[in-house]
Amino acid sequence: MNFKVAFKGQVLALEGWSSDATVGSVKEYLAGETGVEVSGQKLLWKGKVLGDDACLGTLELGVNAKMMLMGTPQQQIDAQHKMDRTAQARAVRRAKAAAQARKSGSSSRSVRDITHTFHRITVLPEFHEQDKARQLLERLRDDKGIVAIMQKHQWSVGELAELSPAQQSILGYNRNKGEQIAIRLRTDDLTGFRHYDSIRKVLLHELSHMVWSEHDDNFHALNRQLNKEVVQLDWTARGRMLQQGAFAPGSMDDEEIDSSAVTWETGSYRLGGRELAPQTYAELRERMARAATWRLTKEEEQEMDEGCGSGSGSSGAAKNEHAT
Repeated sequence: MNFKVAFKGQVLALEGWSSDATVGSVKEYLAGETGVEVSGQKLLWKGKVLGDDACLGTLELGVNAKMMLMGTPQQQIDAQHKMDRTAQARAVRRAKAAAQARKSGSSSRSVRDITHTFHRITVLPEFHEQDKARQLLERLRDDKGIVAIMQKHQWSVGELAELSPAQQSILGYNRNKGEQIAIRLRTDDLTGFRHYDSIRKVLLHELSHMVWSEHDDNFHALNRQLNKEVVQLDWTARGRMLQQGAFAPGSMDDEEIDSSAVTWETGSYRLGGRELAPQTYAELRERMARAATWRLTKEEEQEMDEGCGSGSGSSGAAKNEHAT
């Protein structure tokens, strides 16, 4: 049997394998070729992780079949551990600085920013376009609405991480109420990245787990509140009210309005119906907040809840790890 294995932008050709050979034996071969230890390998075929005892003959590998190998060479793991230790030391220094600032009565914005934030960003090293994945997570961390929410609710998250696409049943999780939040960034076919608005909704869902563990009415109320605040607080933070409080058409950047929810027609502002143009930024903020709430539909709530791997009667995630 002949097939290929994709790994970190490379394609390894495996030829002349017996149909009785196991996935485990393939991993042993790949360990020598890639430097990834067998215990740290995941072989994916048609989106599923293969078990070590599976025989190649049962996988229905056709012509030009290509598996995907996930894993990190030991050298990179050691380097990551070193980075982790450096990041932890930096976090300790920041915490000491924040404590000293509180002790001295300081309330500077810089202290709040380094306290109520995501303290570490982690992407999957085994996938291509790691820079884009990191940029997405940094965009979430630095999103003005998210920053304002973190400060308002005084939340601190140890790590914001990219979720492995191998965990197909979930979109994200919150481990131990802020120790780590992981979010799925990539599309199911692994050829691109999900829309930023969808990713941010998942992050807001996981931030709701900072307070409520179960997907009950309290949880959903907070989740809807955060979807409103992420817009409302963003506009407030920008503070671009004119001196007389009047709304100046054309004074906003294109990126600041979600074109999927807001349209401009013949000079008038319309949101889900025929409405008069907003006359002040306060009115615009209120309409945008309503739009954010409406865009978090019941269907979306149900989809996220059903994808949760923890809570009453669910399985598939570690204890105290709230997955969506």
